[in-house]
Amino acid sequence: MTARSFAPGRALPRWQPLAALLTLLPLTPAHAEDTGEVALDPVVVSARAPVDTVEGYRPGASNLVTGRRTDFLAQARTVDALTPQLLTDIGADSLTDAMAFVAGVTQGNTMGGTEAGFIKRGFGSNGDGSILRDGIRQPRNTFPLFTTERIEVLKGPSSFRYGIQEPGGVINVISKKPQYAWARTISGKGTSFGGGNASVDVTGPLGDSGAAFRFIVGQQDEDYWRDFGSNRQTVVAPSLSWEDDNTRLWFAYEYRDYDLTLDRGTAFVDGDPVDVPRKRRFDEEWSRVTGHDQSFTARWEQDLNSAWTSRLTYGWTRRQYDDGQLRVLSVDEDGTARRRADANHGFDRRVIYTAAELLGDAELAGIRHEMTVGIDHERRRDYLADRYRGVNDTISIYHPRHGDLTLDGATYLDGRSHRLHEINTTGAYADDNLHLGERWILGLGGRFQHTEQYGGQGRPFVVDTDTQDDIFLPHASLLYQVDPLTSVYVSYSESFVPNAPDSDTGQRFDPERGRGWEAGLKRRLFDERVDAALAYFEITKENVVVSDNDVSRAVGKSRARGVEMSLQGQLTDQLSLLANYAYTDAEVLEDADGGTAGNELPNVARHTASLLLAQTLALNPDLGRWRVGGGLRYVGSREGDSDNSFTLDAYTVADAFVAWDTRWLGDATHLQLNVHNLFDTTYYPSGLGDTRVVVGEPLEVTLQASVTF
Repeated sequence: MTARSFAPGRALPRWQPLAALLTLLPLTPAHAEDTGEVALDPVVVSARAPVDTVEGYRPGASNLVTGRRTDFLAQARTVDALTPQLLTDIGADSLTDAMAFVAGVTQGNTMGGTEAGFIKRGFGSNGDGSILRDGIRQPRNTFPLFTTERIEVLKGPSSFRYGIQEPGGVINVISKKPQYAWARTISGKGTSFGGGNASVDVTGPLGDSGAAFRFIVGQQDEDYWRDFGSNRQTVVAPSLSWEDDNTRLWFAYEYRDYDLTLDRGTAFVDGDPVDVPRKRRFDEEWSRVTGHDQSFTARWEQDLNSAWTSRLTYGWTRRQYDDGQLRVLSVDEDGTARRRADANHGFDRRVIYTAAELLGDAELAGIRHEMTVGIDHERRRDYLADRYRGVNDTISIYHPRHGDLTLDGATYLDGRSHRLHEINTTGAYADDNLHLGERWILGLGGRFQHTEQYGGQGRPFVVDTDTQDDIFLPHASLLYQVDPLTSVYVSYSESFVPNAPDSDTGQRFDPERGRGWEAGLKRRLFDERVDAALAYFEITKENVVVSDNDVSRAVGKSRARGVEMSLQGQLTDQLSLLANYAYTDAEVLEDADGGTAGNELPNVARHTASLLLAQTLALNPDLGRWRVGGGLRYVGSREGDSDNSFTLDAYTVADAFVAWDTRWLGDATHLQLNVHNLFDTTYYPSGLGDTRVVVGEPLEVTLQASVTF
């Protein structure tokens, strides 16, 4: 973020009493000379440095670590970025599609494809709260990308900045913002599975008022690729921004309505997948999730003087939905599957977040300080009104006859309905990056957090959780700039998660506590066009809770350690590169009750890697702009459950695309053909026990077109 200052002789606005207070502090803007004279703040005119730009696959600066924009070489942490060009090239429609190209991240529980769930550096789940939108925690969701500009991933414990978090890291989905130049884009996509999606995106200024707007509408209506099913969702997202020399305001609202297939996948018997076509489903058409989501975000940034900026943030999100779930309980060797019809009605998940921050870049005692001081409050409410348990039946997986099992006659569960789980947190945090000379940056900070947890279930309601926790979470880092293109660093951070009771049994678990450190090397290559990173990490987490076939239990202590390497950027103006590799060794260290000590954590691959190359062809400009590319995604073998009773094989998936930009219609016409899973590989991204193994999508061809004018 570029600091702004007041012009000489300009009166301090009456609504800026905090700026006047700051002038009493013994601070001066960073790099100011001590001449002994009293001088007014000069007008600061600055341009964004080249390293801050996002060009092609080049990530640019990020504010994910401390809330202030920080260059790649000055980040004492690992931050991966999926840029707008990269998301366009791979033809990603969902967060799950995009995260396949991030090393050290594997798929976790997706609630039958209706939620996004990822394991990062060995830890994570679909309900861990690690997915953010513009820095604000989101309820469990699938996250379509109609309104997404880019995606960033901060690896390792991040509770200092984002409160309650798993130690694996956080994923920040950055929204498209209003622009001050008119642009209207109409786009559509068709898929070989059947159906497709369409969207309209309009943005521009509101006269000379200093305000701009954006309005996005997206519609998806696709056939599901397995035996039966379909996915439909509609997104409506208006946003508004206003700014002058010292003030920036942004408001955004998003509404999403959806009807999604809930598919728990296939089964493994005696350690192997059952011998049926991968398209075959063992459930029924009514196994679905229907509902709607809403979110509202407001942010106000105010430059108080040349050294200090204040920021106020408010976020509100709500997800309301019902589901019908056909649960496969077991599959015998003869192919007989035992099933049960269940349903949940009246899910209501909310997150309300408020934060106030001061960000300063000032000099104290001859040392430059980049400081962040803030307080935040968050309320997370997870409520389920009604639960139903249906009858059991059996079906042959080799000759299934669908339609026999329905929800008719399901039993209402008085003791397990009216389920409530609330977490209220209030935190105060401070962070200071001290520039010790020209090469050293020492980062020190911490968060004090007060957490209140309340919950229960049943009609009549029975309280099973009513606890409070106070915790201090420190973090520290040390970075050395070897030369203008190279830096090395070491960092330490912690995480904290109060575990929720098991949704079926009500069993309570002690809070999880994570500690992690990493050491890394970063360098810019190829005339500063490519960012290269190498990092070693080690994370230890106590009281890990795992779930197999809907049964949750704590496994004591677990550890993940490994190495990550990445190259990302522009080899030339025409050639883009993303290449990464991660080795992750994640195992249970202690398990007093379950006997899993020494086991590998489920769904964590020791080896993950991806490669993506895209070339803009040097053709006659009259023929338009042609871009071709392709890539590989590799995920090593993983254990399918916490008992390590079966293994999911390693897999490699290939993708390719060709795109054409021309002025055929309007100012810019874009046509793109993508082929996903080019060699039609059969693979299994994740498992939640031997009756819930996700089946990867087969070969898919998509054709998209857009016109911008």
